[in-house]
Amino acid sequence: MALKRAVIVEDNPQIRDLVHMVLTSIGISDVTEAGNGEEALTALKEGGADIVIMDWKMDVMDGLECTSRIRAGVDGVDPRLPIILLTAMGGKDSETAAYAAGVDHFMVKPFSIKSLHASVTKVLGSRTT
Repeated sequence: MALKRAVIVEDNPQIRDLVHMVLTSIGISDVTEAGNGEEALTALKEGGADIVIMDWKMDVMDGLECTSRIRAGVDGVDPRLPIILLTAMGGKDSETAAYAAGVDHFMVKPFSIKSLHASVTKVLGSRTT
């Protein structure tokens, strides 16, 4: 599968830059950045994506609400879109809530570039089989 576009949904500019760097390293050059879930849904409606890297805690619309809306197909976005959730909220309850909302992969901050790279590759690889 040739990857064309990613959307990063993160309210922290430094983390957005780090995620952008990882996505570029695996060949995704069309990266759109959003500061919250509402901006992400707008970006996804306008241009679609091959993957979304989403923060959980954000103002306006958080990552779980955005994920739930994507999975419900409410906003005209492909409900099968791969979503990786990045969050500082570790623990089994947080992980369970994230997967219940529909994320494909759950990662706790801080994370390494190597672990994010591996997670993106794994999630995208599972979509091609």
